[in-house]
Amino acid sequence: MDVLLAIITLFGLYGLTTLGMAVIFAATRVVNLAQGDLIMVGAYTAAVLTGPAFGWRVTLALVASAPLLLLIERLLLRRPLADGLATMLVTWGVGMALRQAAELWFTSTSRSVDAPVGGTVTVLGTPYPAYRLVCGLIAVAVIGLVLLAAYRTDWGLTLRAVADNPAMAALLGTDPRRLRTIAFILGGLLAVLAGALYSPLLAVNPTMGFGLLVPVFFGLLLSRPGALGTAAGAALAIAALSVLLRTWLTDVLAEVFFYLIVVAVAALRSRPWIRRYMSWLTRVRVPARAS
Repeated sequence: MDVLLAIITLFGLYGLTTLGMAVIFAATRVVNLAQGDLIMVGAYTAAVLTGPAFGWRVTLALVASAPLLLLIERLLLRRPLADGLATMLVTWGVGMALRQAAELWFTSTSRSVDAPVGGTVTVLGTPYPAYRLVCGLIAVAVIGLVLLAAYRTDWGLTLRAVADNPAMAALLGTDPRRLRTIAFILGGLLAVLAGALYSPLLAVNPTMGFGLLVPVFFGLLLSRPGALGTAAGAALAIAALSVLLRTWLTDVLAEVFFYLIVVAVAALRSRPWIRRYMSWLTRVRVPARAS
């Protein structure tokens, strides 16, 4: 049970960030390499604003970050760039700027944030830190709400239509520029929320988001554009793999095997015969469900 609860907690962090990156990629085809640094922005906001209650600090982090995300999208990403590599470099530069600004203002010394809920709770006979459980459940609930909006609202239908065929969606009356702006702000705010919510569980420093970017990027790599449910599933699989390896192995060996396994899966998934098999499997399953 302790392992399962740890997976839920880590999935909340990876899931919020991966889902945010997937929303941005679905609407804009931009791989937002500043996503990890947006986690840092949320965490520092929760660490610096010590006066208000923790819930208000999380809310203020979201409110304060929305204009920043709007400014980034309007000034740097609104005009189509030459290719995907160019946009990745732009977002990488944004992330570097945020890291350098944080180091300039707050130095490189790590900060800690007091958890708003202390003690432990017992789940099926297993004691577990109370805030870790609360944090994980809140994050999973937010992930569920985003997926519900993606698959049960007009906005979600439009987002998936743009992800599948942006030219056709534009011909049918969708305003792609407005959708890109909304998607970029929403995706960024999910990362800010993850940073603020998980700040009591992390060492808050300017480079904290860079280490979290790697598993999140692999989660996006293992999903399809517009398939937000697949992105959330990939984040869950990566969280489970990370927790299980750290349960069975030392931290160093667990990190080595984690990257080896994830890179191997990503390489296999890119093989043509794997893609043909997945496509064939999808076609087989559709008639099975219909019958």
